[in-house]
Amino acid sequence: MDRFKDKTVIVTGAGSGIGKSTALRLDAEGAKLLVIDINEEELGTTHSMLKNQSSTSHIINIASLNETKKFFKDFQETNKQLDALINVAGILRFDNSHEVEIENWNKILEINLTGTFFMCRYALPLLLESKGAIVNVSSSAAIGAHAWTAAYSASKGGISAFSKTLAVEYGMRGLNINCVCPASIQTPMSTNPKMPKDIDTRLLKKIMPLDGVNRSPDDIASTIAFLASEDAIHINGIDLRVDGGLLT
Repeated sequence: MDRFKDKTVIVTGAGSGIGKSTALRLDAEGAKLLVIDINEEELGTTHSMLKNQSSTSHIINIASLNETKKFFKDFQETNKQLDALINVAGILRFDNSHEVEIENWNKILEINLTGTFFMCRYALPLLLESKGAIVNVSSSAAIGAHAWTAAYSASKGGISAFSKTLAVEYGMRGLNINCVCPASIQTPMSTNPKMPKDIDTRLLKKIMPLDGVNRSPDDIASTIAFLASEDAIHINGIDLRVDGGLLT
């Protein structure tokens, strides 16, 4: 497929996991990419795997307003248009809710939610010109209940609500804004997580899908590529669960 031939797409969190898989999937479909991550080594690896020689990599902390503004200022000086924004960047940790430290709460919300807002805020004027798409990676934690993820769930719930606001506000002007809500995906963020002490292990099964299988990030990347493409032209403002039936 070449659904993204002659299209320019920004992908955050592209150094690993779902972001990396998404970048490789879009590259395979012909996209010119601007891949973003805060981890220089991991992002360099992703960039080296891209076939499109016009794609570029950018070390950015999306939770920084100044860095995000500068990125989009530079973008407009070197690119003709933006066709899609894919927000994958995020962090996760597990804590008993009564033990969450304010520093960790703030960090998770700043990266996951505020960073997503910053990227959308400055991409929207460009996407209105191209009548493009935004795909934000939320989580099953936004629409279901996962223990020990107070800050993470709050941030992902915010992303889902924020995305619906954008879909309503800009849908009649030609934009498509949707969320993907993954669960049980094999990523560095979810591999061997550090759990709180003295947890009720009965709650662990609420984080596993019906078939008991953790899937590859590629299975989320294919969903993101669909929602960012013209194949999804009549889909707007949804939380698309890709969770193996976890919340069924």
